[in-house]
Amino acid sequence: MVSNFVLVLLALHGLAAFFINQETGPGLSTCHYSDRVYNDDSALMLRPKAPTRFRLMTSRYVAMVQAARGNQCTGTTAVGYNGHQYLQTGESDDPGIIELIPAISRFFGVSIANSYDLVILAVVSLGILIGYAGFWKLFSERRLRWIGVAVFLSLAIAEAGIADEYMFQVSPLIAAIPWLLYLGTTGKNLALTLGATLLAFCSSWCSLIRSGSLVIGLTFLLTLFAVRYRSQKPLLPLVLIVIACIPSALFERSVISRRDAALAKIGEQAKAGNSHAFWHTFYIGFGFIPNSEVPAYKDSVAAEKVHSIDPSAAYSSAKYQAILRREFWSLLKRRPMLVIATLAAKAGIMILLASILLYPVRRLIFAEPAISWFDAASLLTIGMSALNGIVAVPKASYLLTFLCLTFLYSSIKLCRSGWLTRGWE
Repeated sequence: MVSNFVLVLLALHGLAAFFINQETGPGLSTCHYSDRVYNDDSALMLRPKAPTRFRLMTSRYVAMVQAARGNQCTGTTAVGYNGHQYLQTGESDDPGIIELIPAISRFFGVSIANSYDLVILAVVSLGILIGYAGFWKLFSERRLRWIGVAVFLSLAIAEAGIADEYMFQVSPLIAAIPWLLYLGTTGKNLALTLGATLLAFCSSWCSLIRSGSLVIGLTFLLTLFAVRYRSQKPLLPLVLIVIACIPSALFERSVISRRDAALAKIGEQAKAGNSHAFWHTFYIGFGFIPNSEVPAYKDSVAAEKVHSIDPSAAYSSAKYQAILRREFWSLLKRRPMLVIATLAAKAGIMILLASILLYPVRRLIFAEPAISWFDAASLLTIGMSALNGIVAVPKASYLLTFLCLTFLYSSIKLCRSGWLTRGWE
């Protein structure tokens, strides 16, 4: 895995020569007050799509341009500059990818758009190749390996089609799950522990890009070792998993400290939280079914609601989040059926999708006691990933992890059933 990662980095460096641009964004070197830069960013925000090959929200692309400009002016991509003011990178969004892409762009000397495309290509390819290598080890029969090609190509198409920050959540799991099953079924407990530690390490870093990545990864790992307690003592794996999550947490604190120091030097301060705003997303999620309380799933709905209560509450600040939390409880008291119906509708969609994808393996779930740990870990992780669509809305981007995990689990179970019952090995 390490050697593959090094090869991907070398490939990125080589490909950079084909994507050289002189400037990564409009007014990149501008650190003074500039209406032109501000207007350029505003015009860019109105474009229907970002100038990237892979899908990316226009607002995130604009934030990347501002972070690159802020890096030139303050020395850190955690502070953006829009021509009028310095601001916290990301604000209510996960700041990881917005900070990462400008740093890579500066390091390789390529445009932000091309840096983003290369990163998406590398992460998707690495996850698919590593995952398929584990699938190859699981099944030695040629027909099953060709089926695996189709399965992992489908996963790659889904990841590349959604792209943005969403595929960072599922890519480590696609890479790790076939390997963890192989190591667990062959009794290689030490290798299984190391593989689980590596998954926790990767998921913790991806969590800086997409909130919830670590929670979903830990759901799989903790369930795996909890159910396998008779075959393997869980203490050492759990300790190593916790240790593996520490570096990313320390790095995040370091970035936040540098950001706050940079903002303090120019008389500013961070107003929003340091990750995706949960109560903001949860509140506007009740706009899934049109109603008079939350008319639509739009950021502006929550912002207008907060502004009507307290105009001084900064967007995605702690006060902003507290207001939306109170509004949710107020909504639950005043119109409980609206809350219940909306959550039930979203949960019903998730259950329907899961039923369709799991239908072919409905009789195979927990059919093999020897790998009950795999079934339990997979199903609980699928359930945890479904919360993406229930908290927000069940649209493709939020369902990527849920759909990919369910499809991968069903595919592995079907192939394993054919291998065991028909002698395909």
